[in-house]
Amino acid sequence: MLAPIGTSMAVRRETATRRRGISPAERTELADILAEGAVEIGFQAVVELVSGRVVGWEALARGPIGSGFEQPDRLFGAARAAGRLEELDWLCQRNALRGALEAGVRHPYILFLNIEPDSSGFLPLELRDLYAHASGQMIVCVEVTERALTERPGALLGHVADMRAMGVAVALDDVGTDPDTLAMMSLLAPEVIKLDLALVQNSPDAELAEVVHAVAAQAERSGATILVEGVENDAQARAGDALGATLAQGWLYGRRELAIALPSSSEHAIVLPGRHPDPRDLAPFELVASRRPARQATQPLLTAMTEHLEEQARGLGRTAVLVASFDRERRFTDGLRARYEELGRRLAFCAIVGHGVPVDPAPGVRGGPIVPGDPLGGEWAIAVVGPHYAAALVALEREGDGPHTGGAVYDYVLTYDRGLAAAVAAALTARVPA
Repeated sequence: MLAPIGTSMAVRRETATRRRGISPAERTELADILAEGAVEIGFQAVVELVSGRVVGWEALARGPIGSGFEQPDRLFGAARAAGRLEELDWLCQRNALRGALEAGVRHPYILFLNIEPDSSGFLPLELRDLYAHASGQMIVCVEVTERALTERPGALLGHVADMRAMGVAVALDDVGTDPDTLAMMSLLAPEVIKLDLALVQNSPDAELAEVVHAVAAQAERSGATILVEGVENDAQARAGDALGATLAQGWLYGRRELAIALPSSSEHAIVLPGRHPDPRDLAPFELVASRRPARQATQPLLTAMTEHLEEQARGLGRTAVLVASFDRERRFTDGLRARYEELGRRLAFCAIVGHGVPVDPAPGVRGGPIVPGDPLGGEWAIAVVGPHYAAALVALEREGDGPHTGGAVYDYVLTYDRGLAAAVAAALTARVPA
């Protein structure tokens, strides 16, 4: 989805149209807009904060001028209410990509565009071809919101993996809107982290400090670029610099324009697409055990180690993500249900996947059943990820007799490597249905 200047995604999606539905006349008007492709795409410059040089543009959509759907919140709210959100999202993406291609945008310049988190993630062949063409000519960076990471995590991670396979970079938008979701940054591993200056400046000092620390840590670990948006004056530009931003956009650097004005020369690229495996293809034990030596333990010891990690997550509270999988030998007992219900109340995100796990195993806990043939079905795994803490335990039951007695014996790896823990968390979360 492409959005107007100066309006946060968190606000623009909570529209009156969504709450009250859509009238027959509005439905007809929306149908005409979609049939005629009558969405106007404009472009706002993105600049290097220190030098002010243009490095790219964000594509921003509006409905027909003078219509009831000129403002994007009205347009997208109506499309959502009418069940045609995906069509509108595809239309906006097509028009944005075509506009940038027709303007001659080339590497190392960046085209930023939003993708609607409520969509299925399916892309028509024509749109896939446009992405492939554009990403071969320029740097294409799709934006997703923090909110989408916790509302539809499995679907979003899968969609992002498909986009990355086409050579596209990823930006996480509206960071700081909800501090509960800061830990999810590690699962997405965005190339760009976008801070809305108005949102973070209006946060209480403690919350702002939490956002700044989390974003700085993620950027330092991963090499992500920080972009501050909503910059309207020099004082706000300095504030963006203080927050660690490299890139900026806002009225200080230019408003939405219908045409892209290409600079006379270009320099090195600031943002490049990363190489990330599809989390849906990853089996946690194989992933971790290929990089760390495995040891052996009985089920009681692994249970105790798992509970210790759950306690660590409980201590982190609203900054923590906890995702676990159950192998065939473990069952979601009443005791486990009570424990995870408490974790679901305390944590930013809590989920369980495994054989026979329902989509709602406990209040506040997301669930995902393992499909036949998924290698995850035989694994015991748990990952805890916070802005400044990460750990994962993965285990696979050994076949035959082991050196221990008194129950099943497992090969296991315990790691505190953030990259591995985040990859395990992403692999498990990708199995959580929308």
